[in-house]
Amino acid sequence: MDYVTPTDPLLAFALYSGMVVFVMTILLLLVIAILRISIDRRQRKEQALNEYWQQVFIHAIEGVPLKPARITGRDRETILMVWIHFTESIRGDARLRLRQLALDIKLDRTARKLLARGNVRAKLLGIVGLGRLSGHAAWDDLAKLVADPNPMLSLLATRSLVQLDAQRAVPLMLFELVRRDDWPLGKVADTLREVPADILGPLLLETLRSVTAANAARLLKLIDIAQIGDTWPALGPLLEATQPAEVLAAALKACSDPRGLASVRALTEHEQWVVRAQAVATLGQLGSTEDVLLIEKLLSDPEWWVRYHAGKALIGLPFMSRGKLEAMQAKLTDKFAADILSQLLAEDQLQATA
Repeated sequence: MDYVTPTDPLLAFALYSGMVVFVMTILLLLVIAILRISIDRRQRKEQALNEYWQQVFIHAIEGVPLKPARITGRDRETILMVWIHFTESIRGDARLRLRQLALDIKLDRTARKLLARGNVRAKLLGIVGLGRLSGHAAWDDLAKLVADPNPMLSLLATRSLVQLDAQRAVPLMLFELVRRDDWPLGKVADTLREVPADILGPLLLETLRSVTAANAARLLKLIDIAQIGDTWPALGPLLEATQPAEVLAAALKACSDPRGLASVRALTEHEQWVVRAQAVATLGQLGSTEDVLLIEKLLSDPEWWVRYHAGKALIGLPFMSRGKLEAMQAKLTDKFAADILSQLLAEDQLQATA
């Protein structure tokens, strides 16, 4: 039987539609195959580039220069990534040799071009590369990004500035930290830990004195890493009961000066339980025998966290032996106070025998 073209319009439409779908499916499969081949080829090329330039950079680190091959096009981005990876753990003369090689092959220009792109990934790579390659010449380019709305870009740009000139960049970072709440405090702390204490301490103290009390809370959380020395001139005014609860809690946590004892004792009666909890915790570090009754009173606080910190404070006092604590627990008439101290004594015993 011979096949003939159907005369029914619906049958003809179905036939031709099926043929079009079939052809489009074949074309789509071909495009996917071509893309897959192209991606595989690019990945193999990047792997080869990576391996080759690793050898070039290793020779530079060892002071035995290896004349690099000619670089073209997009390869520069891959080479810059390899170079950044090498500089992460290299210091001293070896890093200077790596930097000079990167300048010789004009990777600083590559970093500037990446910084000018709209792509966030490209900008991030450009920020790190430019900061490490161009030195102080890159300051203005990076400083423009400090206030960028993207927190990743702004924080990384500020980190690069700190690595270039900590004395000049740390105040920028601290004031920007006060201004915005989308910077993770942990990331800021990681950057500031790389700054010498003799630079960071005075700068943080100066910034604390110059910002409003309401903006000081986040800065106060950095005091532990700053090794400031005498913090009392900055902390004293921030321990006044009229300050916001967040500021008081942060200032109490940062307080290690006996001159703050009167303020700490007074804040154990603050209306906000967060402040009372931190006040009694600080009292456990600074307090003396005359503070035992005050801390014992806070074992009966309506808020569980205040009772918990009061119990921890009592156990942490060096002059409070276990016998004294057990005798105190036995005399407590408030059920909540007796329960929390009993619980913490049991935990302390377990830790001691572990």
